[in-house]
Formats: sequence, structure tokens, C-alpha cells
Amino acid sequence: MRRKEPLDVTTTWQHPVPMPMPGRPVCCTESEALDQLDKIQMTERVILWTDSERRTISDWSFLASVRQGVPPKGIEAELEACLKQYPTAWLAVDLRDGVIPPSTHSSLNEVLQNTRRHVIVLVSSSSDHEEWPQWNLPF
Repeated sequence: MRRKEPLDVTTTWQHPVPMPMPGRPVCCTESEALDQLDKIQMTERVILWTDSERRTISDWSFLASVRQGVPPKGIEAELEACLKQYPTAWLAVDLRDGVIPPSTHSSLNEVLQNTRRHVIVLVSSSSDHEEWPQWNLPF
């Protein structure tokens, strides 16, 4: 017999992932990111892609995600140039409350997957984000 009512499917991820993989972004809050990077004894550069330099975290590098007069293709080109300059750097994308999302020509998820880098998406509350799984180290 076939079910006639819709399945109860939630839009959020049910399980966190232990590590970001190249081309597979994860999300977490700022404090979770700093804690997890400390646990893995991170030595690589982290580039924060955000709307204002004043939002820069700790010793992370800043990369503008929006700039007046620069079209989305230009913002994407700046991202590509920065990632080529620092081939082992991780990318942190700032999507916290009150931050202007990156200006991109393609969908943000597509841009992040195509970077082929470790990508951390910073959100205000990581437990209910729909696009990316939560980053949570098992130890």
C-alpha cells in the first residue's frame, strides 16, 4: 500500500561532521570555530571573507566579500586570486547575523564547493542551519 501523506523530512542536517573537507563546507559559530581550530592545532592561514575588516577574528586574514563599485564577478575574481596566493589557506565565510553575505555571480554554495578548500561558514547559530552540516570534532 502506498503512503498518501508526505514524509516528515526536516531541512536541517541531523548529524555534524568531524572535519571540513575540500569542497565540502561546514558551519559553526565563531567560538566553536576558534575552539575546534585550537583542538586540531591549526597552523595554516585562515582567510575571513566578510563585509568589513573590523569583523576580523583573532589572527585571521581579511578578504572583502562586498565592496562598493565592484561587481559580483570581481568579488569572485578577488577570492580566486587570494586563494591562489595562499594555496594551503582555509576559507572562513562570514554569514553571521548583521553581516552582508558575499556578493557572488554564482550561488554561494557553488562558489564554496568550487574553491576545493577547507571552508568554514560562520553563522550565529550553527544548530539549525540548512545549507551546510555543523562542524563538531568528536574529541
